[in-house]
Amino acid sequence: MLFEPVSTELSFRHDGDDLVGDLVRPPWPGPYPAVVFVEGSGPGGRDLGAWPTRLAAAGFASLAYDKPGSGSSTGDWTRQTLTDRADETLVAVRTLRDRPDIRADAVALIGGSQGGWVAQLAASRSDTVAAVVCVSGPGVGVLAQEEHRLRHQLPAEGHRDADVQQAVALLHDQVRRVRSGEDPVRVHAGQARWESAPWYPRLAGTTPRSIAFLAGIADHDPTAALTELTCPLLAIFGADDLLVPVPASVRAITSILREAGHTDHEIVVFPGADHNIRTYAGAARAPGFDELVVTWLQRRLRLP
Repeated sequence: MLFEPVSTELSFRHDGDDLVGDLVRPPWPGPYPAVVFVEGSGPGGRDLGAWPTRLAAAGFASLAYDKPGSGSSTGDWTRQTLTDRADETLVAVRTLRDRPDIRADAVALIGGSQGGWVAQLAASRSDTVAAVVCVSGPGVGVLAQEEHRLRHQLPAEGHRDADVQQAVALLHDQVRRVRSGEDPVRVHAGQARWESAPWYPRLAGTTPRSIAFLAGIADHDPTAALTELTCPLLAIFGADDLLVPVPASVRAITSILREAGHTDHEIVVFPGADHNIRTYAGAARAPGFDELVVTWLQRRLRLP
């Protein structure tokens, strides 16, 4: 018999926005432990492929929702800071905890990429989060991660060293000028002569809106959130990730949590895997990835 989870559209409000997603649960009676997915950079969306079904088969309910201004949700994600996103995540957690079919003591977060920063921040601000799984969530700050990405992604795509240096210079110029009070529209116009360059689309800021968003989150450093984190943490990386400095992230997370006295954390690096924990283009996740996440959550959320 084919396993069929039960999917229900679920909405909640945060900061004047109506946020809409899918609550996917097992077909047997609850209450269930649950997971809130925390999306990475960009517009994001509720379509996470087979992930919700995989979790439902393991006994979990999960909520994935459209970011503000994406899909069926109102608002504008480019106007959010990472703190705004963390607060929004905690509203999603509270929405699940208030449901009779969800175990209020067992709602975890799975944050991917930029969502890793958000998930850590949300969990550090509330004791309502039971556990956090970060998938390719950097252990360094935003600017350090973005510079690393440009210095590794661009050469891998065949761009020259001079192109890399120019891209890094534009990154810092965008942040510096917006921080000093300059209009992002003017900053964007000042960089217009590079828009036709093949590497330009790889910048995080390629429009006034995206430049403003980047400048708004550029100061974020995960140290404070990790220091305040009390719930269990699983951090997963791919050894061949071009977007995140994996060795530096592992060292930083390990050092910060050790210094803070945090004892229930695990860091796993999959050999040969990329930012999406895939071993080659178009592949499923690296062997063992699904099992790792599911079994770790089952133990931390006390699911038989």
